[in-house]
Amino acid sequence: MTPDDDDREFDPSDETDPEIRQLRAEILRLEAQLDQLAASVREQAAESARLNAVLADLESRIRRLEARRRFDHRVLVWLVPLVWTVFGASLTFLFVG
Repeated sequence: MTPDDDDREFDPSDETDPEIRQLRAEILRLEAQLDQLAASVREQAAESARLNAVLADLESRIRRLEARRRFDHRVLVWLVPLVWTVFGASLTFLFVG
């Protein structure tokens, strides 16, 4: 028995046991599936980052709209009584004056 014969015993290409061939095929299939899952996770991470950016933008828009609504509300609180006062003064001047 030479060292070359010894190496050939463990060479996977010379493997004749059907169970070992089946297990090696299963290993290759699972490695390919693992690669696909890793790629999917990378894509999901990128999509998650994009969605987080969109969410931050929408939250920023909401804050601006709420600030504008508060400003509009404060203006109306002062403007409506002022308009009614001017209208009342005009009517008073029209009938009294």
